[in-house]
Amino acid sequence: MVKKWEVAAAPNDKNPTRHKLLIKGEMTDIFLIVRKLSGVCSRPEKASGDFNFVLYLAKLEADTMSKLKEVMGELSAGAAKSKQKPAALDAGLEPFEPPKRKLKIEPDTRPAPEPEKQTEPAVVPHGVSPAQETNPAHVSPSMNFMPSEAASRVKKEESARVKAANEQKMQAAVPLSPSAPISSKLKSRWSMELPLIPTHSFQNLVAGSHNRFAHAAAMAVVENPGAIYNPLLIFGMPGTGKTHFVHSISYGLSASIGQNNIFVTDGIKLSKGVEMAVKEGTVAKFDEMFSKIKVLIIDDVHLLMISPLNKKYISKWLNDFVAQNKQVMLTSVFPPKALSSLEETVGFQFTQGWMVDLKAPAAPSYKLILSQLLQGMDIKLSENELNTVFNWEKHMPFGEIMKVLENMKKLEKLTVNAVNNSSHAQLLDMLLGIGETAVSGALTADEYSASQKWSQSSASAWFKWGIFYPKNMKREAQFALYKMHERAGELGLKAEWTQVFMEEYNPEETYGIPFKIGDYAAECGVNGVIVLGPHPSSTLGIQEAEFRHITFKILDSYLLKGAWIPVGRLKSQSIYTGTLMDLI
Repeated sequence: MVKKWEVAAAPNDKNPTRHKLLIKGEMTDIFLIVRKLSGVCSRPEKASGDFNFVLYLAKLEADTMSKLKEVMGELSAGAAKSKQKPAALDAGLEPFEPPKRKLKIEPDTRPAPEPEKQTEPAVVPHGVSPAQETNPAHVSPSMNFMPSEAASRVKKEESARVKAANEQKMQAAVPLSPSAPISSKLKSRWSMELPLIPTHSFQNLVAGSHNRFAHAAAMAVVENPGAIYNPLLIFGMPGTGKTHFVHSISYGLSASIGQNNIFVTDGIKLSKGVEMAVKEGTVAKFDEMFSKIKVLIIDDVHLLMISPLNKKYISKWLNDFVAQNKQVMLTSVFPPKALSSLEETVGFQFTQGWMVDLKAPAAPSYKLILSQLLQGMDIKLSENELNTVFNWEKHMPFGEIMKVLENMKKLEKLTVNAVNNSSHAQLLDMLLGIGETAVSGALTADEYSASQKWSQSSASAWFKWGIFYPKNMKREAQFALYKMHERAGELGLKAEWTQVFMEEYNPEETYGIPFKIGDYAAECGVNGVIVLGPHPSSTLGIQEAEFRHITFKILDSYLLKGAWIPVGRLKSQSIYTGTLMDLI
């Protein structure tokens, strides 16, 4: 029940007609008010004094005031319906402090290159460094599993949606519009679209204390896209489930509006893809396609690379979507306050809609999720082995865990004859090097000599790889290739590859190195890239985690496999085991 409310003018520089709605009531009342006022009101915030909530109204017209009086009359009289949905956001979210270290974050303001020269502008990501995280190299989701009762309910809902979608497809004798087949064909060729992960759905996403409000907001988007949570920004540390939500929302919406009406991408794929389209003269086709798409989902929006070539298109599409009440959903490692410079550069306010954070699951939930993840992949580990391999206190992000587990299954299959007596714990140790000692230190004369004597077979192989190494570290790169070949023999792997190139990069240069790596590798036609990490004391070495993360994102956009060898672990057998599994 709303006890009292008040409307007052609250203009700002961007909106001189803005008003604020002060309310003293319950969160369930706030949710009903937001539903009634739809897109004209902001996310509710805590207020002090005589009122406990405040909402900002973009404009206060007669129609808005009429709706407001109507809903306030219902709530004030205690006549609000009992079937109101629970609040989807917590107005008292815990603060999410930005990391302390930052990459240089400046938009590329140089003139756009001539189209015929095919020269890339040196662009850098907006946002701040995720260096505070234990292992932020992969911004990947946690695999959250529901309690049986919740899972049963969501499973029924999901089944009903899928059944309805299938019936709709069966009944559709002709396309909805003449342009639909063209749009679908165009999208299938567009490499920056993210493929969906079947296991990332609402069926295995639990609404716990760490993601309860994001879950409610996501479900509301699926039920009524473009109405309330638009844009919806979900933010949180690596491994808290952002990408899982991206795929869950996409699957949920596909049942009602069709997958062809949903476009899922990430910050790097979108910005790079638009640049390429401008240079190739095909951006008009993409503009036409976006005019027909109903939902735009951007994972890792903080990695948007804004340049003179892509700015006007990205800004136009985002603003058009919101203006036309078409749903925009975004994820970010960083909180809203850290995105302000990117908002200004893009010309779009990511924070104009609804924002909700994700937190890391508590240790018991983490252990349960991991145990069920292992069970689903048929990986057998004892309680002690689980704690040894995946230290509970370190909380390895689930995306990194998934990569390790997939590599373990690959290792188990490829080395069935050489290590057929190895348990799953031993195979994981071979990848993680838990018991390794003496893996650091400078190369000895004997080690250097052995690597110099080795030369790769000249025979052409299907695997075509290249290696990038820090400036003045060519002999370390040669040693890494030698050790990788040696390790393949020890594992009994018949993995022959053609080394297409050995290229150096400048570890003191902070602008554009990840793109240079991706562009050069793509031009050389390799299917795998090895990166020897920078020295810890170098400029990029201080920020190695984010350097690695961005590089892998760009390689992925080119459909290239990537492997990373930390310069401090050149003598580690596990590093080369993992590198081989990453590339094969």
